Amino acid sequence: MSGRRRGETPPGAAPPPAEYEFVDDLAGIGAVVGALDASSEPIAVDVERASGIRYSERAFLLQLRVPGEPALLVDPETPGRTVGPLATVLSERPLLFHAASQDLPSLRELGIHPTALVDTELAGRFLGIERVNLGAMISEHLGIGLAKAHSAADWSRRPLPAAWLDYAAYDVLFLHELADEVLPRLDALGRREWFEAECRHLVDSVPTPAAADPWRRLSRLSSLRDGRQLARARELWMARDRVAAERDIAPKRLLADAAVVEAARVGPTSRSALLAIDGFDGPQRRRLVGEWLAALEWADGLGREDLPSRQGPPAEHPPHASWKRNEPEAAALLDVAREAIAALADDLGIDQGLLLKPSTLRLWVWRAATSGPADDAELLDDVLRDEGAREWQIELTTGPLLEAVRRFRAES
Repeated sequence: MSGRRRGETPPGAAPPPAEYEFVDDLAGIGAVVGALDASSEPIAVDVERASGIRYSERAFLLQLRVPGEPALLVDPETPGRTVGPLATVLSERPLLFHAASQDLPSLRELGIHPTALVDTELAGRFLGIERVNLGAMISEHLGIGLAKAHSAADWSRRPLPAAWLDYAAYDVLFLHELADEVLPRLDALGRREWFEAECRHLVDSVPTPAAADPWRRLSRLSSLRDGRQLARARELWMARDRVAAERDIAPKRLLADAAVVEAARVGPTSRSALLAIDGFDGPQRRRLVGEWLAALEWADGLGREDLPSRQGPPAEHPPHASWKRNEPEAAALLDVAREAIAALADDLGIDQGLLLKPSTLRLWVWRAATSGPADDAELLDDVLRDEGAREWQIELTTGPLLEAVRRFRAES
């Protein structure tokens, strides 16, 4: 006899047929603008990308809906990667998302810069809901079962299959009803202000600056032992990224990290030696052998003074994994601080990530443990504000963290 695995959301009733209009030209986009202008309600928005397939995170389908109307599915590719006047409308009206942080970068690429938003996934997190993906929340709160079969599909494909368009429409068809269910519960718990502060933070957030050395994010890079090997990895990463951008293909789809690191370790100097490494096989990769060999040759020709260091760009503190060995006081205080945040999150019934970014907590701990005598309250306040903590986060976390450091100092 078959059954659900423990923890699965019970399947809800089958959804009604997806009602939508598909638009793939500028004239149609003009009609969409008119339809959205006819309603003053927030516009439900979702985006489909081709993550892991294409180079960028740009939108390949834009799903929109106002209450009581069919979904509007807009293809921004056909008119030339532009949505024209639609960008203005979506920048001026309140928008309704589920997981806005995932979609905002793609919208901004289209010239859409929301000025106000509501995020039902974020609301679910503030309510302490265990599973906040869209399908689980719609099943739990609306009693409708949605099959999420095409989330990893190649949305750059044209024409888009009808089943995919149905799937895309369902991503916005129930968002208003879901918001009507979950937002009043925030009021009941007294968390509406926290939620609205986070929504404003999403609106005001700016793209994260590119890492100084993005190639250092290669998987298993730590297995390389010297500067020459690191130089090879860096040059191969740069060559892969350039070719991937030119061909609009995800870099790891072009060449896996494991292949890059292994070639950097071995340092092949011939076509046959390179092709003998796992991951460099296949017709497309074979055609690019010259690119990879040129990158390796460049790295091997660098002087010692031009080789990258193992440590990477200087940071305010070393990786926290090394604290226990090199800075035991900081490591011990970090454990105490984490326990304080975990206890607070448990009391509130929300996940710790809502209360404070782990990087912010580590920065404060490092300064508190290594900066010598200081006013703990002033130091904590400075770090929280410099790192962009919101007022509600500061109010909730300051007391527990100061108590944690007080006890730590008393016991040390």
